[in-house]
Amino acid sequence: MERKNDSTAYCYRVRGLYVPYETPVTIEKDIDRYINRIEQYTGNLLDSFNNRDTVGFISAIETILEMLQAVYAKQCISYAAALLDAAKNRTLDHLERLLQQAVADFLLLSIEMQKAQHINVAKAVKYRNVEKNEDIAKGLASVSRMIDIRDYRGAENLSSEMKELSETFTKAEEMLRSRQYDRVKDMAETVEKEHIKIIEQKSSGKSARTILAVDDRPEILTTVNAALKNHYKVLGAPSGKIALQIMGKHQIDLFYLDIEMPEMDGFELYENIRKIPKYKNTPIIFLTSNASREYITRGIKLGVSDYIVKPSNHVNLIVKARKYMDEA
Repeated sequence: MERKNDSTAYCYRVRGLYVPYETPVTIEKDIDRYINRIEQYTGNLLDSFNNRDTVGFISAIETILEMLQAVYAKQCISYAAALLDAAKNRTLDHLERLLQQAVADFLLLSIEMQKAQHINVAKAVKYRNVEKNEDIAKGLASVSRMIDIRDYRGAENLSSEMKELSETFTKAEEMLRSRQYDRVKDMAETVEKEHIKIIEQKSSGKSARTILAVDDRPEILTTVNAALKNHYKVLGAPSGKIALQIMGKHQIDLFYLDIEMPEMDGFELYENIRKIPKYKNTPIIFLTSNASREYITRGIKLGVSDYIVKPSNHVNLIVKARKYMDEA
């Protein structure tokens, strides 16, 4: 299959899903197939890791990698490649944290599969422009974490896998080969700061749109408010019950919901929000510390817009807000 440029590939990814581009398969049918397969093989991945079954782990990650390549999931491909390399070199124990993040990202990709039913090419390119810088910053952050755990080979391989995304990773790979680890970490920090600056410039000036964050932990509400207050009107609620009361008095344009809350959890609150006609299609993002496969797949099947694992930095909260409220 001919390889497409970055923007075009992304359009195909979000519109064509896990379908050979020339095959006339309905999107709805293939979304179900993709979600079922990715859920099955991430389950196999975790089971084989927990059972120290290296052969089973390699088999599962190779299947996942093939699926990710079919939909041009660059960031996820780099995670999968790093995990595959670690398994073959029997250094998986050092990559448990990366495995957890990778599994979350594999499952989150299924959310994009659902959203793709309603997306056009122009919006796909717009999303890609928002996400490319984020992918670079996230990729370098992953490289930096590998350096922290002294997995220098993994850091080098991850940089190599992501070279097509940006020449930044070529520079990172060269510095890693010459053991300039502090310089790579400094570069990762600089790129993240530049990304934050770009986001803040593009969303300068407070929007009339309103975000409601719901979390029983006051410090999380404070974090969301601090990240977004200069760009949007931000409201906070410590419970689902109070959130519903606020929704009766204010028009909400985007929700950030915790999942594990007393009395009414995030799943129940999600369903209550969707019962209100004016909020039938309002973007809802789960912001939670629980990155379990069970929670993510349940959110996907409900139709949640996105799933952010806490703790989340300010730039991620801003990027997601702009993405779902069409201010990219």
